[in-house]
Amino acid sequence: MFQNMQLVAGQVAILFILMGAGGLAAKMGWVRADGAKQMTSLVLYFATPCVIVQSFLTVEFTSELVGDMLRTAAFAAAAHLLGILLASVLFRKQPPERGSVFRMAVIFSNCGFMGIPLASGVLGPECVVYIAVYIAVFNLFSWTYGVWLFRPGEKVSPRAMFINPGTVGLAAGVLAAALRWNPPPLIGEPIRLVAALNSPIAMMVLGFYLFTTSLRPREGEGGMWAALAVKLLVIPAAALGISAALGLSGLWLAAALILAAAPSATNVVLFAARYDGDTALAARAVSICTLLSMATMPVLLGIALAINPV
Repeated sequence: MFQNMQLVAGQVAILFILMGAGGLAAKMGWVRADGAKQMTSLVLYFATPCVIVQSFLTVEFTSELVGDMLRTAAFAAAAHLLGILLASVLFRKQPPERGSVFRMAVIFSNCGFMGIPLASGVLGPECVVYIAVYIAVFNLFSWTYGVWLFRPGEKVSPRAMFINPGTVGLAAGVLAAALRWNPPPLIGEPIRLVAALNSPIAMMVLGFYLFTTSLRPREGEGGMWAALAVKLLVIPAAALGISAALGLSGLWLAAALILAAAPSATNVVLFAARYDGDTALAARAVSICTLLSMATMPVLLGIALAINPV
């Protein structure tokens, strides 16, 4: 178990070093808020879809893989529904501007920016197939329930639900794997090179926001600690039970738990900004959650990998 914990801790430490580079860029003024926003778009619209497509080019598309993907989708849906239930009970008395942030911080994990780099570093690139399915479910929930949290009367956009970088990358990857397409170097090499940008740029952007955010909680924000405890401890522990019910094991289980144990999604900040929520609270919650995850993720994943070796 301790060997597994060291492996995960090492990968988490690498990610935090990259975040430190982003923090240094922020501190020195080399990157500003508009630049970080543009780098986020670069990752979301180019690097992440290429990572997903690249992962499908390395696996054999079989009926067993399809079954695994469907079970992964069921796991992702169950994890999100569990988060919705817990957050609704815990924060029902919070003022709307704070409650929406706390609820979203519990429900949505950083499955793209942090999940992909960590899972691929610990488990290998083949696990990204499962992460792509999780991200697709994440997008469905975030563009429906996530929008509703901040704007109860907002009309949900079907286009945002089903046509986004995660689902487009998943569809392209599934199609390439189903057709057993082996792209020529002229196409395959650019995909590989752009995919390689995902981890360093994503973590440097996170580091930028972490180092430009005040981490000192303000009066009335005590509920944030309850939200972070549920996100980092209760949700991953419950995910073990969900995975057992679905028959997950090995690589599949480890990838699912990395996503469940990941800190709160950067979408919490993005949605708060877009829908006039408490952006400062959202940035604090995500930043503190990301820092605390450096301690919680190695322990949780070390235990999980000891119980179900990959």
